[in-house]
Amino acid sequence: MTYQSLYRKYRPKHLDEVVGQEHILNVLNNSLKKDMISHAYLFCGPRGTGKTSIAKLLAQSINCDKQGEIACKQCDNCIEGMNGTHPDIVEIDAASNNGVEEIRSLIDKVKYTPILGKYKVYIIDEVHMLSQGAFNAFLKTLEEPPEHAVFILATTEIHKVLPTIISRCQRFDFTNIKEDAIAKRLDYILEEEGVKAEAGVTHLIASLSSGALRNALTILEQAVIIADEEIKLQEIYDTNGVVTSQQKIELFESFNNESMNDLNTNIEKLSENVINVERLMMELVRGLKDSVIYSYTKNEELIPYFDIDFIKYLDTSMNTEERLQIIDILLEYVDKMKFSQNQETYMELSLLAIFNRNNVPRETTADQKPQSIADFVLETFDTPKPQVVDKPVVEKVEPVVQKEEPIVQKEVVTEVPDIKEQANIDFDVVEEREPIAEANIEPTNNVPRETITETLTQEEIVRFMVSADKEQRLIDLKSFEKVSQYRTDLNWARPSRLMDGSSLVLSGNRFIVLAFKSEMESRELMEPRNKDEIISFSDIIYGSRKQVFATTNKDFKQAVEKFLEDSKNGTLPEPYSDNDFIEEAKAIEKEAKDESLEKVKDLFGEALTIV
Repeated sequence: MTYQSLYRKYRPKHLDEVVGQEHILNVLNNSLKKDMISHAYLFCGPRGTGKTSIAKLLAQSINCDKQGEIACKQCDNCIEGMNGTHPDIVEIDAASNNGVEEIRSLIDKVKYTPILGKYKVYIIDEVHMLSQGAFNAFLKTLEEPPEHAVFILATTEIHKVLPTIISRCQRFDFTNIKEDAIAKRLDYILEEEGVKAEAGVTHLIASLSSGALRNALTILEQAVIIADEEIKLQEIYDTNGVVTSQQKIELFESFNNESMNDLNTNIEKLSENVINVERLMMELVRGLKDSVIYSYTKNEELIPYFDIDFIKYLDTSMNTEERLQIIDILLEYVDKMKFSQNQETYMELSLLAIFNRNNVPRETTADQKPQSIADFVLETFDTPKPQVVDKPVVEKVEPVVQKEEPIVQKEVVTEVPDIKEQANIDFDVVEEREPIAEANIEPTNNVPRETITETLTQEEIVRFMVSADKEQRLIDLKSFEKVSQYRTDLNWARPSRLMDGSSLVLSGNRFIVLAFKSEMESRELMEPRNKDEIISFSDIIYGSRKQVFATTNKDFKQAVEKFLEDSKNGTLPEPYSDNDFIEEAKAIEKEAKDESLEKVKDLFGEALTIV
């Protein structure tokens, strides 16, 4: 007998042998038992998930002589069906028979009664390939077929099938088969074939199959051909261009050690060995996802055996926040590369983005929780305790009324406020302090930051801490969540992009301070050309015009240390007043208008008359 491929040799001979798709088999089995056979079925879903196999088994079962049973395997109809020689089961490939004439020929043959069975069953594979005319010609017959006719339509692209066709069929959506079920089926086939395999081989093949059993059988067949006495994991890695667990560890070691040379070396190795770049990135995503699950459960049964070393490495070398952050980066680039001709470039860019994801050093213990800026500040403020002082004396200042919009001037603190309010912390971690020398603070119209075009200095961040308002930050945080929603808005996409990805660390009536992961992002936000647009955008987000300042996570943490030191020494600076920001905002707005006017003059020249 000639050699037969595994996916053909082990095609299920009975509905009970089908792997997965239990939600579909349950309905079909009940239909057969109750003798409630529909005139048309539509099977849709990914390739290799059992659509054609179940269509053949259904055709065989509805013609079984023993009604109420699911294919007895003994009657003439069952035997002919299993051999593929049943005269009343007709398979049509719509990819090569997609014209009007072929469908008209089918319609003519439908009228003839069955030869051997009770039904004449037509299985039309890849039905979405039918032309528009063929669909229209087939529509009437599908709606009102002869009593002895049953149509089973199968497609991988349901969106190409006419809605009028779909509405006349019982639709069944096939899903990707679970990896455990595929691995179990592969173990059974290896046992039947008398082939030995190293532990984890079938699960590795199942993970490469993308939920399609036919893909898994094709990979297994190739492994059986290559193997001598036993199928090895390394053979699967080499044949399919899969990165080993050790290679993944080396890649992430270059991230953790911040070694660009090691990263370049690893990228070169990946480029030489990897066949499918997108699959590699999704494997990294999966490993990171599984490692997060393992970090919380410590259950090795929930993670794949072949990747266990990589997953345990991630668990001990990175906290969960970092892993989730890397998953976001990888998925972003996977989405970008889908329609690209040069996927390797996107892979390299994603790895560089991971390498440069955060300039802030992190702890790497297994039990560490994700450390945000707020977590850091809390830890910092726990030690040391500042000296005890009395509550500050408050001098009220009359509200300042502007013509453009009413402004309620808050109480100005004549002494240094409570530390937890200065740093915008919601934790009761600081005792009261002794009062320092009284000083009368008068509102000033002088702008204290006239020439700042880069990120904030430590002194300025400390002064913002003194000026910040805890309750206002809590309010602004809720509004800040809306920033990313404007990324697709034509009017506000640019300021949304500039602010997205940052953390709101300090807030007041007339300002907010954002912390970014990189200095480049913070510098871009602070560019003078962006200021007026950012202020206008803040009016949309917060309901009032606020100036937005930027720093980095690293600089903010260092400023916290300086804040603690200054608070202990009693040398904290005076808070900014609202008037500082009002006057500066006016100057920015006027400068933007003057710049726009100059551009108009340059464009129209002397022809322009200014009224």
